Amino acid sequence: MSQQPIRRALRLLLLLQGHSFDGLRLKQLAEALGTTPSTALRDLLVLAEEGIAERIPGRDEYWRLSPRLVQIAVAHQEEVRRLQQRIDEFSQRYSRNPN
Repeated sequence: MSQQPIRRALRLLLLLQGHSFDGLRLKQLAEALGTTPSTALRDLLVLAEEGIAERIPGRDEYWRLSPRLVQIAVAHQEEVRRLQQRIDEFSQRYSRNPN
């Protein structure tokens, strides 16, 4: 099984990062991937079906990361914050002077 579709999908995610508001045109994405617009569209549609990418309403040629992917990133950031808090509490507990 070819891994090209998987690689293109991952590259699409990387290309779309930082373009959540204005998005990127299908043609821009296809050119950056070195593929045809129809292949890029097929990959984007798969990402859209999985809730990872979306067309910008009213600007159908423009694509961006979906809120779901951003929510995953925010959840990860919150988890890291909670773990850091636990580490800090642990460190404070064990670094106190016993006197």
